[in-house]
Amino acid sequence: MRALFLIVLLFATANIFGKEINISYAKSPFNLQLIVMKKKGLLEKEFSKDKIKINFHEITSGLKQAKALETGQIDICGVINTTSIIIATAQNIRIQMIRAVSKPVDIFSVMTAKKEINSIKDLKGKTVAGPPGTVLHQILLKALSKNGMDARDVKLIPMSISQASDAMLNGKVDAALLAASKMLKAEKKGAKILTTAKGLIIPKLVVGVKEDFLKKHPDWVRRYIKVQNQAMDFINNNKSEALQLGAEEHGISYEEAEQLYKMSHLANTLSNDDIDSLKEDIDFLLKNRLIPEKVSIIPWNAEANLYLVDLIKTQISICAVTLK
Repeated sequence: MRALFLIVLLFATANIFGKEINISYAKSPFNLQLIVMKKKGLLEKEFSKDKIKINFHEITSGLKQAKALETGQIDICGVINTTSIIIATAQNIRIQMIRAVSKPVDIFSVMTAKKEINSIKDLKGKTVAGPPGTVLHQILLKALSKNGMDARDVKLIPMSISQASDAMLNGKVDAALLAASKMLKAEKKGAKILTTAKGLIIPKLVVGVKEDFLKKHPDWVRRYIKVQNQAMDFINNNKSEALQLGAEEHGISYEEAEQLYKMSHLANTLSNDDIDSLKEDIDFLLKNRLIPEKVSIIPWNAEANLYLVDLIKTQISICAVTLK
C-alpha cells in the first residue's frame, strides 16, 4: 500500500511540476511583441494558474532555433524568419507557422564601411560576413542576382550579426549583413547601407511551433497567441512604455527604438499575398541551391484550425511548409 501511495504521489508531483513551455527568445531585429511578453511576464501570468512553467532560451539564429525545435530544447520559436523555416523543412524539420510577427522590409541590410564600395556591384570578388541560411543571406543573393551576379561572385564568411558588424567596422571584411540596432550603430560609425530588403524580398517573421507540440497542446498554442495579441494591445495603448522596454533591451536610445518600431511593420497575420511571396522565396532558394528539393506550403489540418478559428478569421494564421 505504501509503495502504491508513493507511485501515485510521484505521478501527482510530475503532473504539477513537470508542465513547461520552452520558447526561443530573439530580441533582434526589433521583436517588440516578444520583448513585451517577456519583460511584462505576460505568458507567466497566463499559464501560472495551471502551474505551467515558462522558460525562455536566447537563440537568435533561425536555423539554430529550428534545430532546437527538432531536438526538443524548445517547443515554440518566439520569432523565426520564413527563409529559415523553408531551409529547415528541406532538412525534414517540421515547423508550423501559427502567427505572424512582422514584415520588416527596411530593417535588414547589406552594409559596408569601405569608402570605395558604393553599390552591390562593387562587392564582386569581396568578402561579406553574416549569418547563412537566413533572410539576410537571401537578401544578399537577391541583390547579387538583380545586379547580374550570383553567390560565386562574393565570399560569404559565416558569422553572427554582432560578429559581422565588428568584422566590418574593423576592416576584416568588406561588407556585412546587419539588422536593426546593429545597422543603426554601424551607420553612426560611418558605415553605409548598400541595400535593404525593399524591392528585393518581403521578409516575413513568424511564430513557429513544433508539429508534435501543436498536436498535443492546441489549447496552449491558442493561449500563446492570445498573449501575443495582448502584447500588441499593450504596444498600441502604452507605446512609450513599450518602446522604452525595447530601447533598454537593445541598448539604444528611445528615439532609435521609435525608428526601429516604424521600420518593423509589426503584424499578427499573413495575407494571401504573403503566402504567394513565400512560394517565390521557395523557388528562389531552390534555384540558388540553399534547399536541395522543392517544398510546398499547405494549410494545417482542420482540427487545429478549429481551435484558432476565432483568431484567424479570413487571414492565414496556421500553415505548414512541407516537402512536396
